Amino acid sequence: MTQVHECLSELPCRHFLAVLDCCFAGAFRWSSTRDLLSAPEVIHQERYDRFITDPAWQVITSAAYDQKALDAFAINTERGQGEHSPFATALFEALQGEADIYPPAAYGKQAGDGVITATELYLYLRDRVELATQGNRQRQTPGIWALNKHDKGEYIFLTPEHILNLPPAPPLDESQNPYRGLQSFDEEHSHLFFGRQALTEELYQHICKQPLTVVLGASGTGKSSLVKAGLIPYLKHQPHWQILSPMRPGESPLRALNNTLAQENLPGVSITSLSTEQKVDTLSARIATWCQLNPQSNLVLVIDQTEELLTLCLNDQERETFLNFLAQKVAKYSSRLRIILTLRSDFEPQLRNSALEPYWQRARFIVPAMTREELRSCIEEPASARVMYFEPHSLVDNLIDEVAQMPGALPLLSFT
Repeated sequence: MTQVHECLSELPCRHFLAVLDCCFAGAFRWSSTRDLLSAPEVIHQERYDRFITDPAWQVITSAAYDQKALDAFAINTERGQGEHSPFATALFEALQGEADIYPPAAYGKQAGDGVITATELYLYLRDRVELATQGNRQRQTPGIWALNKHDKGEYIFLTPEHILNLPPAPPLDESQNPYRGLQSFDEEHSHLFFGRQALTEELYQHICKQPLTVVLGASGTGKSSLVKAGLIPYLKHQPHWQILSPMRPGESPLRALNNTLAQENLPGVSITSLSTEQKVDTLSARIATWCQLNPQSNLVLVIDQTEELLTLCLNDQERETFLNFLAQKVAKYSSRLRIILTLRSDFEPQLRNSALEPYWQRARFIVPAMTREELRSCIEEPASARVMYFEPHSLVDNLIDEVAQMPGALPLLSFT
């Protein structure tokens, strides 16, 4: 496959698509080093112009690296034995227009936009072939890969007898800015949060095992964004999780926690006039009641910028009480409650030496610096979501060079 890749790369063209329908075709992935951008549901005219202008070097494979490819096989049982492979049958269907499904039919309009990109073609083939083969002799999983010469283009097929239906991109104004500047990403910005998908999945696996998680990193490494725009939306796609709105300790962490519980309709009363001991008892009762009413669910409490316990909370007794409260809940509800703290690394020694110390080492989750490809993703993909592109392309590499391995640079990069 490496030799095939090298030979194909010598071809003097701007757009190239290879279709490999053979056993172990997915082994081509080891020759490919480029990631493909996800396919947009709506192809605006400006995006189409970019697809056909920029280099597109793509390969679609019929099977994974460890799978054989079926030969003659009926992809639809009612047709009897097929004369083509299931992959080829699905490919012919797709190119006749079956892969052109976005946008869906509406108001008497024909479905599709008249364009089938290589990525759309792959998505159709994957769903068609994998489902048809997994219940028979063997499962077959198509793949899509990019050659090194691939850039921002897409190999394009035009749907037969279908007029082009490509809307212009929405107008741009300040409200459409895809970057957050010096602000962190919140859950509502998750559709513009890129570059941290793998780390989000790692964090999810961590919280599944640990009742306490401390997300650590230098200022500006994206701790809050990872939790609020990465983990929380991820959790909402999993069953049996109830996520409280993220809170910050502020001047009174007990009051802040009470307000957070009140927003989620957890039963309780105002604790303003209560003594510290009564406040703790009241908060404990509210969490206990929730656990009784929701025996099949896990409760997630996110405390963002936990360093405020030291920088804003000037009441030493309340700070210690709050940390003791968290430690007690971690011990009592270790299978039902998940407490997630985001914390600047320079404050870790002061908070580690507290009631949470027995859980701290296992709780640590360090946010690493972004790789070059992750930086490229968080630069390019928010712009692409707004149908915007960098000119010249080398500008993105210049930006990456400026911030690679620089601690705390993400807000400055977003602001720039």
